[in-house]
Amino acid sequence: MLWGLLALLIPIIIHLFNFRRHKLVYFSNTAVLRSIQQENAKTRKLKYLVTLLLRCLFIAALVLAFAFPYRPEKQLNVNTAESLVGIYIDNSMSMKGQSQRTTMIEDARQSARDLVHKLNPSNRYLLMTNSFEVQNEYPMNQEEMLDQLDRMNPDGAPVPMGEVMERFEMLRKQHGFTASTLFVYSDFQSNTFDLSAAKADTTMQVAVVPMTPEFKTNLYIDSVWLASPIVQAGLTNDLMVRVVNQGDKEVKGMPINFTMNGAMAASTTVDLEKNGTAEVEMQFVVENNGDQRCFVALNDHPITFDDTYNFVLSVKPSLSVVELGSQSSSCALLFEDDEQFNYTLMEPSRFDMAAIAQAQLLIVNESVVMNETLQQTLLDAVSEGASLMVFPSTDDPKNNNYLYNKLGITLMEIDTNNTAVEDLAQQHAFFNDMILDLPQHPDLPKVKQHVRMRPNGMATPLLTMQNGDPMLMMESVGNGQAFVMATALDAEWSNLSDNAIFVPMMVKMAFMGGKMDKLSYTIGQDKMLVLSEMNLEGDHHFLIANTDRSFELMPASEVRNGKVYLYLNDNLPLAGFYDLLVNDTINRVTAWNESRVESKMDFTERDAIEPVFARAGFDVAAVLDTSDFATADLVEAMAHQSSQWKLFALIALLALLGEIAVLRFWK
Repeated sequence: MLWGLLALLIPIIIHLFNFRRHKLVYFSNTAVLRSIQQENAKTRKLKYLVTLLLRCLFIAALVLAFAFPYRPEKQLNVNTAESLVGIYIDNSMSMKGQSQRTTMIEDARQSARDLVHKLNPSNRYLLMTNSFEVQNEYPMNQEEMLDQLDRMNPDGAPVPMGEVMERFEMLRKQHGFTASTLFVYSDFQSNTFDLSAAKADTTMQVAVVPMTPEFKTNLYIDSVWLASPIVQAGLTNDLMVRVVNQGDKEVKGMPINFTMNGAMAASTTVDLEKNGTAEVEMQFVVENNGDQRCFVALNDHPITFDDTYNFVLSVKPSLSVVELGSQSSSCALLFEDDEQFNYTLMEPSRFDMAAIAQAQLLIVNESVVMNETLQQTLLDAVSEGASLMVFPSTDDPKNNNYLYNKLGITLMEIDTNNTAVEDLAQQHAFFNDMILDLPQHPDLPKVKQHVRMRPNGMATPLLTMQNGDPMLMMESVGNGQAFVMATALDAEWSNLSDNAIFVPMMVKMAFMGGKMDKLSYTIGQDKMLVLSEMNLEGDHHFLIANTDRSFELMPASEVRNGKVYLYLNDNLPLAGFYDLLVNDTINRVTAWNESRVESKMDFTERDAIEPVFARAGFDVAAVLDTSDFATADLVEAMAHQSSQWKLFALIALLALLGEIAVLRFWK
């Protein structure tokens, strides 16, 4: 383009030779004209000279603008032996979105191949993805890099950009390179484009290659949960589904299907406002015990990775009930002979910590005296999801005072006046599905003596006596519920065990302590699994595998307090169901989903990407397009992406305006 500067000869020639033909005019006396010409000659020559300079400036600036100048200090350090070339391809699910040609991740892969072909064959490369695969993170030659690009795993969990930058810098130092250039291929979703925790290194250059999706609207299933924690065979339950519309169009009658073990369990439709959220409810019944493989799905194109939500309903054949006491109470008559419950009477002097940790319902009867260690063990079990029922000691109600204090309840004196339950919190969630109809004068428990209790926290009275004292209080502790009774089951205290409300009340407590495992886990986020009810004996090893055993992962494990802690060092490859095997035997099924972080179609604008890197201290040498590597070398690509041409275009425009002003107003 610089050959265009030869065009500067055109205005110079025009100004040197005046090609206008002069008209001869006869005057009788030329003295006056000669005087005027002598008077204006200098001014006219200056005007012509200024016009010439402005025209030359216009042509020169225009030529330089089309030559795409750029600052030489921005040149990439990619062809030196001391510099490491890194290519980061964001392989999260959002990069599978449609581009103008194929998908964004395939465009990035092909562009990276073009880049490697155009660079010096002696360069050393690292391939970075969200999967952080070890086989890619060593210095490779050109052929190895091209091979790894072809083999690159297209499925990865979203990772904050700052974590990628820090890992690349760590690898550069580890392999002994003094400088580096990292090419970043990403759609730069706002949720993951976070550099706040990254520490910039002055030896690293960054070349940004933004990937632009063709579609920025999405409909997805955000989460699912159960209306009731009670999941038992033959019992009706409600599944709640939250659906999100990330688009500027209203959606009407979108089908939502609930599938259990490959069969349709329920279905419904949902209406969504633009950029809106809706929650739908689907009723279902589980027919069998064990782990039920379930998923909820909708049909939304072209973004489909978040249209299905996997989860597991774990239905236990029986619930574990542990009663602590030196002798059994009326609770044994309720639970001992029922196949739905596994009842155990445990003496406090020989308590089994593992059995307590695995129990759904823990009962502290009136005959037990516990030390603080056992009382804290009970509280820990409740915090993990169990239910706890505490009856006052008939010997001394303050025997287990540590437990009451932790529950925010102060015990006062014993009231020996006869009374009865007068008020039942029928509208409370504890009773609303237990009592269908309450007669006008119900037969509620009679109380001969009780311990007066004063709540210090957020305990809720469920049963209240005629004198205004609470008889039964409920307190949330972590993921579980603790219930405290003011009277004992002994006939000298009350007739509670003979009353009609006793059985459904105790059964409801056991169901509430179902302690279900998590419905599902999130790939890339859940690195530790906490599992109960393992009943492990002797040596054991764990394995996580998909159904056809094409993928297997051996996690690190730790057993503490009757629970198993599994630590996942690597991410699972795909969303779906994975078996947990203990000593090669399936113990349970787990469900995994992709993170919904990427479901929100919120991307950082191209012009805003470089300032984000700059604020974090990174040196952004260029913001490029994928097409640049296919049609030009790096110098050309950076020149075309430079904004320096805008300055020269502005200078050309000002020169043109200046010329117009001189010719029009300079008389």
